[in-house]
Amino acid sequence: MSITITVGKAGRLVVPKAIRDNLGLREGSRLRLEVLGGKFEAVPETDGVRIVMKNGFPVIRGGPPLREGDITKSIKEDREARAESLVRKSK
Repeated sequence: MSITITVGKAGRLVVPKAIRDNLGLREGSRLRLEVLGGKFEAVPETDGVRIVMKNGFPVIRGGPPLREGDITKSIKEDREARAESLVRKSK
């Protein structure tokens, strides 16, 4: 993906929505800038995962960006692993 942007006041760059969505960037996301051969590369840094309670429910904060279906997939994989573990224990 290639998009041309303009440097704003104080050297600010705006990352276009299409790129933010593609990389899972959101407000507060951190990017590491590296200068390589006269160009710079912006590399997303993943936040540490933490779980906070909100209205009595655990909520995941930080960590790598999640895409639609990631949570459901993780829950199914965890259930399958636990089921296999129980089957092995019962043999």
